[in-house]
Amino acid sequence: MKKSVKAITGLALGAGAVLLAAGEVMYNCVLNMDIQNWMSSKGFFRNEVEDKFWAENEIYQQGLAWYDEIKPEILTIYSNLGRDMRADYIPAEKPTDNWAIVIHGYSAKTNVMSHYAWKYHTLGYNVILPHMVGHDSDSVRYCSMGFHDKTAIKDWISYIVKRNSEAKILMHGVSMGSATTMLVTGEDIPSNVVCAVADCGYTSCWDEYVYQAKQMFHMPPVVVESANFASLRRKNFDFKLCAPIEAVKKSKTPTLFIHGADDDFVPYHMMQPLYESCTAPYKQMLTVPGAFHANAAFAGNELYWSTTEEFISKYF
Repeated sequence: MKKSVKAITGLALGAGAVLLAAGEVMYNCVLNMDIQNWMSSKGFFRNEVEDKFWAENEIYQQGLAWYDEIKPEILTIYSNLGRDMRADYIPAEKPTDNWAIVIHGYSAKTNVMSHYAWKYHTLGYNVILPHMVGHDSDSVRYCSMGFHDKTAIKDWISYIVKRNSEAKILMHGVSMGSATTMLVTGEDIPSNVVCAVADCGYTSCWDEYVYQAKQMFHMPPVVVESANFASLRRKNFDFKLCAPIEAVKKSKTPTLFIHGADDDFVPYHMMQPLYESCTAPYKQMLTVPGAFHANAAFAGNELYWSTTEEFISKYF
């Protein structure tokens, strides 16, 4: 009997240790941007079809070339996160009160948003592209999927309002940038923020990780729970509290929700509950046929921007 108890106890401890180790691996591989960048450089999880699309898409490549040529100014603020945060800044060609905060996604850099920056620049906006938490110039190397980023974006909003008290500001985020945008709309923000565009954002970090763990690795939610425990132990963030779907329930910011119909990374079915939960005085949805993740502005360029321009014209 004693041997059986010891065996069962040993198995339980062993299983617990394995689960903790799996959580540590997931936490570091997903949220440590140095590790994530290394894995990308080695071709982990590469999608050849999508890589071919980006390499051959003229709109995307023209945006990158324009961004490289224009050489944005670097702005620095001391954030409520307790450290300096930076952003790329492209001033409008003529003085204006119109500002666009363009927010990049997971494991990306600001130049990935060059097409969006170019579009708002041609529309006469001052454009700010923040370096997100854990990314690019940030001294912290762990990402927060929008949870801490919302604080940095609020700081950039405050920066703009102090610089231009009559500013009218829109936020336009893609993927993790979309999640961040929605999280900000659930906060107490100045009325200067007049609208938002949320492109392919997730309902919550927890939902996204559980979905991806099952789709990509056939892992149960308990592994995500272990990774969340690793995040909490490091005082990073709680996956379950990084929940745009809860934030939009408090939103007063008119929001355009966009999603690609063929998105299987942040699944298309997440857009409807986000839209339905949003309490903004005006909201709208756009589905872009044939678009995969973060691809809607390119797969359906004319539809994407005609809808976006019509939406934002109500507030500018």
